[in-house]
Amino acid sequence: MALEGSFVSDQNSSYPALGFRFNVTFNWVGVAQSYPFQSVANIKKGNNVEKINNGGDNTRQYSLPSYNTYEELKLVRGLMKRDWILRTWLENFGLSLGKVRTAQVVVELRDIDKNNNIIKVEDWTFYNCYPTSFEIGELNAQNYPGEVLLETVTLAYSRFERGSVIGPNNYYPTIL
Repeated sequence: MALEGSFVSDQNSSYPALGFRFNVTFNWVGVAQSYPFQSVANIKKGNNVEKINNGGDNTRQYSLPSYNTYEELKLVRGLMKRDWILRTWLENFGLSLGKVRTAQVVVELRDIDKNNNIIKVEDWTFYNCYPTSFEIGELNAQNYPGEVLLETVTLAYSRFERGSVIGPNNYYPTIL
């Protein structure tokens, strides 16, 4: 049972979401598989701005939005002895029979409800993902015996969408 005042997901809660409980799922054609990752970083969207001078008036300049830019998604996890399908896709940079095989990657932020059930709080769906870099951490004989060997993967994608389970997905106020 959840303690009173603890960080528990509730639609009326004023606490921020905690970022340590998440799930990463790779969706290929007809196949969806979740993999454990230690961290997910660079969920970032920007907008390039085009500056336009006001026709003969040198005192004014307008900034107009042009197109969106996205950071490459960075995933870090312990090197797994299995998961050969994902590892093959990552190490071949998505290439299969001369074509880039993209995936849809879904990152789900999870929390617990009042009854200690795991629930989805938000999710981010990344479209047309393919690996751009793959790195294995340092092998060092002086590491602590329980230290995990990490692999870092960077994925490029065309766009992402954010889904919210708890609140409305439309952040614009309704004008009546």
